[in-house]
Amino acid sequence: MRTLDQILTKKDYSRKTPASLFYKDSPLWQKLLTISCVFFLAGAGLGEWKPINTTLGGLPKAISLGVIGLAVLYTLFYPDETRLREIWKPTLLYMSLMAALFFWSMVIWIESFAAVPSMIRSCSKLMFQSIAILTAVALVYLFREKAIDLFTISICIANTAIMLLSIPGYGLAASLQSLITCLVTFGDADGYALQLEIHDLTFVFGQMVLYYAVFAPHSTPQEKRKRRRYLLLCCWFFLVGMKRIAIPAVVLFILIALLLRKRKVPNWFYPAVGGCYILFFLAFLYCVRNGIITALLLRFGIDMMGRDYLWSMANPYYEFSITYLGHGFEYVDTIIAQWYNAGLLNQAIPFHNDILKVFVEVGFPGFLLWSGIQYVLTPLFWQRYADQQTALLYMCELGYMTVTYLTDNTAFYFWSAMALRLVTLAYAMERKKPPEPKVWMPDSRQEMRDRIRILMKEV
Repeated sequence: MRTLDQILTKKDYSRKTPASLFYKDSPLWQKLLTISCVFFLAGAGLGEWKPINTTLGGLPKAISLGVIGLAVLYTLFYPDETRLREIWKPTLLYMSLMAALFFWSMVIWIESFAAVPSMIRSCSKLMFQSIAILTAVALVYLFREKAIDLFTISICIANTAIMLLSIPGYGLAASLQSLITCLVTFGDADGYALQLEIHDLTFVFGQMVLYYAVFAPHSTPQEKRKRRRYLLLCCWFFLVGMKRIAIPAVVLFILIALLLRKRKVPNWFYPAVGGCYILFFLAFLYCVRNGIITALLLRFGIDMMGRDYLWSMANPYYEFSITYLGHGFEYVDTIIAQWYNAGLLNQAIPFHNDILKVFVEVGFPGFLLWSGIQYVLTPLFWQRYADQQTALLYMCELGYMTVTYLTDNTAFYFWSAMALRLVTLAYAMERKKPPEPKVWMPDSRQEMRDRIRILMKEV
């Protein structure tokens, strides 16, 4: 029988006991989400193992659609208007690049009566790029700033699995010797070490090294320990992949980030830097077309590994002019196939110069769209959406990737594109400024008097 105190005690109805283990943000639900996302990303990353990649191509990347599916289900069962409001503007910005490339290519195809296979190949590449972007957005939607750590864990698992799966083909002793030789000689890869040269994932680890070295939270001892662990892991896999052009690029932009991290710069600074990038690209293209870059590098005895031959062969297919409209997205694959079939190439290898590739495919107007959205509009957006620190992170990550654009084919790599969007967006979730409270201000003294009179009548 209840006492009088128990009867008179008012029950607190504001506290709600969850009716299910799967209430929103429950520990069990979050663990299942985390494990599922890591599984999907690691499974997709395992597709970069050369035997799988040779057999199935880019098909395993579609496993990452599972992350998008989880985000959609989460939204249906637990709609969160605040999260959706935070995420829709960055998503629109990211997808605007894909839309610009698609619609400009449509103009080119209609004007030039392009062949259907070229159009299908272009749409396929844009679809995979969109999957990479939406996967990044979905992961940040589900986990906010924690998405970076989960992404890092996933690609580390994938790379570890690839390393272990590659050992039986060479033997343990030979594999260790090959790996040590590669590290000591700074890139003399052969046998097992050559199998670990996973282009896309290696370049991604460079982005993660840059983030953990400069921008990762390190206010508390726990954050410092976590940051050191992730940094060591990323450095290990980055060195194992051994992309020689990427290592000095990472060091360079770490130094730039440390220099600018605590400096207040004018709001126009990062968009202006982006504009300088575009001017540099145009000068670079002029020098490539006229053989100036090739002559300069050969004078210093630098082995271009056939890039000079490919770049010179591309000259008849484009003009360095503002009236040059391009041939359509992914057109370069068509001419590479033609050269290979004609016996001009021993292997159907791309240009190893994404700046040239984009210019040949989408022309001068399309190139300005492609570079303007990424190098001018996006840093301007991050400054207004979050703060200058976020814009600095984006420009350093993009600057590092730009070095690889000049000598490789990384601009449209699946994992590189995903990491570039994910890291900045997740970091912005932590740095995002809260909305300023709206304060009513009278337009005139008379309006203030009228307002006071109304309030006095109400009292």
